[in-house]
Formats: sequence, structure tokens, C-alpha cells
Amino acid sequence: MRRFKGLAAAGISATMLLVTASFSAQAQETTVPLATWGGANHIGVRQFVPALEEALKKEQPNTIVLQHFPGGQLAQDKDMPVGIPMGQVKFGWITVNGWSGTVPDTKIMDAPTGLTMAQLDEIIEKPNGLMDVLKTKFEEKNSELLGLADLGPPAVVSKVPLKTPQDFAGKKVRVFSEGQAEAVRSFGGSPVTIPFADVYSAMQYGTVDAAILGFQGVDSQRMYEVSKHVLVPASFLGTTMMGWAANKQWIEGLPEQDRVALEKAVDEASHSNRKAIIAEIDQLTKAYRDRGLEVTILTPDMPEFAAWKEATAPLLKSTLAGLSSDVSALIEAKE
Repeated sequence: MRRFKGLAAAGISATMLLVTASFSAQAQETTVPLATWGGANHIGVRQFVPALEEALKKEQPNTIVLQHFPGGQLAQDKDMPVGIPMGQVKFGWITVNGWSGTVPDTKIMDAPTGLTMAQLDEIIEKPNGLMDVLKTKFEEKNSELLGLADLGPPAVVSKVPLKTPQDFAGKKVRVFSEGQAEAVRSFGGSPVTIPFADVYSAMQYGTVDAAILGFQGVDSQRMYEVSKHVLVPASFLGTTMMGWAANKQWIEGLPEQDRVALEKAVDEASHSNRKAIIAEIDQLTKAYRDRGLEVTILTPDMPEFAAWKEATAPLLKSTLAGLSSDVSALIEAKE
């Protein structure tokens, strides 16, 4: 009987140890709530999220649990510049261009720099480059910038060829940023603000003569049905920079090993996302041409490039004058 009681007690003790270990393991788990918005098929969602999950498993497989809240469940893109600094959003996918009211130096993304994606990547990656400088600017606003990925310069769709700024004179052009509106006005055109969902009908019925939209949007909005030409003018109309940012207090409050693991994982996934974006642009270019669109991607060796650089030079000078010297110097050194 005593032996039975001893075994029973040992069994209870072993069970308690297992339960305690289980509770301890659960208590050590770090939940990372990633907030995204937009369509599930956007490359910033369908490619980045699995890449982040894979990187997290490699960096810290037993501690971090990623919870993805897609489709604006936690916040829309427009909410991020306030939601992340305030802590309402712990970790989110952002359009960097949209942070100009919170981090003024992000206006550099709308500047007519004329840089190619490769040149911009170089500026982002180098020591004390754009990533390092913007990280400091975000930290000043209670946020931590963890990664960047350039979606590339916007495209101009039209029914007639528009290859130089002079071609925009007298044209009504759909724009989606103030920087683009300033550029179109300086070219002698009339900027028109139209919601993304209405671009197709605006082109179809002649409300506008041309439309500026993301290169990926040429496909999603079926621009091949209502236009014949696509121009990608380097970044003379700005570039669309995506990123991932976290609330400063939240990320600094994580266990040290988990914070380091998360930062490494986001960096790795963002680099993977950049490569995927470039590959997708190549695929879309071929698809657009197969559908009958004439696609012109402006490069420095083309004669039209000089015309764009000359026409946008006053706008670039004005934009750089309004930025911090450490940001403007990065662009001026590349000119």
C-alpha cells in the first residue's frame, strides 16, 4: 500500500512538472501581430508573410508566434502613421510615402530623382544610407523601421505615346500624389485626382487622357483594354516605397533574443520581397506586351531621359531643399 502511494505521488509529481513546463513554455512565447491591408494577392502580402514566417522559424523557432491580421483588420494603410507611433498597431506593413506628415523626410520617395530601382537599392543599403537615416527619423517618432522594399516607379498609361514631359502639355492626367500633380502642372498638363477604382472608366470615356498608377495596377485595372501605351519614367514621378515598421516601446519591450530574431527575420524577408518584386515586374512587362501594349521603360541611355531630367530639375531642387541635409545629401551625391 505504501509502495502504491509512493508511485501515485511520483505520478502526480511528474504530471505537475509536465503541466508546469507547459505553462512555462507558453509564458515564454512572444506573439508578433502583423497588420497588413490591401488585397491578399499583393506581393507585399502573399510573398512577404510566408517569407517572414520561414525566417522566424530559422531565427527563433520555439519562441515567436506570428499572428497575421490581413485586409485592414487592425488598421488600413492610412492609419499606420498614427497607429504605430501611438501603439494602437504593434507591427505593420506601410507605404513609406504616406508618412510624410509624421516623418517629413519620407517626401524623398515622391521626389523626381530619376533613380533606377538598382540605384535606389544601392542608396538604401550602403552604410549610413537611406535605411539607416530613415531608421533614425522613425525612432524620433516612436517607431522602428525594420525593412524597405521598392515597388518601383509608377507607370503612365495612355492612348497616344507620352515619352517626354513635353508630351504631357494640354493633357488631363490622373495623379495620386501631390508630387505628381506638381510635375504634371510644370509640364503644361492638368492633374486630375481620381480614385484607383475609377481609373478604368475615366480612361474609357476620356475623362482623362492618361493615368499614373502603380505598374502592377496596369494589370489589376485592365488598362490594356482602354490604353495602348505604358511609360515607366524611371523615378521622375517618384517611387512607391513599401516598408515594415513597429511601435518603439513594443519592440523594445520584447525579450532580447526575440527582438533580435524579429529584426533579423524582417530584414531577410524584406530583401526576399525586393527580389520577388523585380521578378514580378519582368513578368508583367512581358504579359503587357503580349496583350498588345507598347511598354517603354526609361533608362539613362535613352535620349528621352535627358529631357525628363531637365524638366524635373527645378522640382527636385525644391524638394531636396525641404529635407534634412543627411537625406538630401544621399540623392545629391548620386546625381
